[in-house]
Amino acid sequence: MKIKVGDKIAVGNIEGYITKISIALDYDDKKAESGINVERYDTDLDYIGVVDYKDEYNQIRFTTFNKITRVIEDNVCTTTEFVRNIIEMR
Repeated sequence: MKIKVGDKIAVGNIEGYITKISIALDYDDKKAESGINVERYDTDLDYIGVVDYKDEYNQIRFTTFNKITRVIEDNVCTTTEFVRNIIEMR
């Protein structure tokens, strides 16, 4: 599944907008804390990494790539819309 910053995703029954995608550069870095940040990623590549996302309660959460249930296609927003959504959540 292809994901990008600004996409609305589902993680189980929780939905939110991706704010950051991090890919690990070291096998032992399971949270990709020392990794690199990217704007988009294809989870079929099966790298170790996480996404940060804001849920409907404006809380920042993170999850590993394999726990993303789906991208909610009909609500995918442009970068401008994403920024507007984040500003409105503050």
